[in-house]
Amino acid sequence: MLDTKENRFEKKQRTGKVHYRKMRYLKYHSDILLKLDSYSYIQLNSFKQEIENFINQINQEEANKLSINKPLHSKRSNSWRQIRIQIEDKMKTKNYEELLKAYISPSYESNYFDAKVINDMRNIENKNELYKYIHRYTERDMKDIERDFF
Repeated sequence: MLDTKENRFEKKQRTGKVHYRKMRYLKYHSDILLKLDSYSYIQLNSFKQEIENFINQINQEEANKLSINKPLHSKRSNSWRQIRIQIEDKMKTKNYEELLKAYISPSYESNYFDAKVINDMRNIENKNELYKYIHRYTERDMKDIERDFF
């Protein structure tokens, strides 16, 4: 059997010689990013926090090492930032969709948001306060919010 790069990686993986961050990075690419629609707000937020921690770790490692490693650290940090951007964009889009569905249909129950978020939105009587609440979760343009949540 040939000792290909993939086989060597699998061997390292089995023996625990692959860095945790590298394993998580591969998990994000092979699994999590492909299924972003299936996660709840809490799960997506957790992924985002984990990625921010990884970026901070990389930046901390970069600050503690010689300048020779900076391009490698910068590449890793940028790779994690790209994943974070995808998750943040999915969150903003999904947040808007879910809040709009809940606004349009009083009987709508979201599997994405915690019931408290939806109930809090439904209890806001002042339109301007409602728009601010929605903007906080979606960061959408206020004109779009005012148009859709009339």
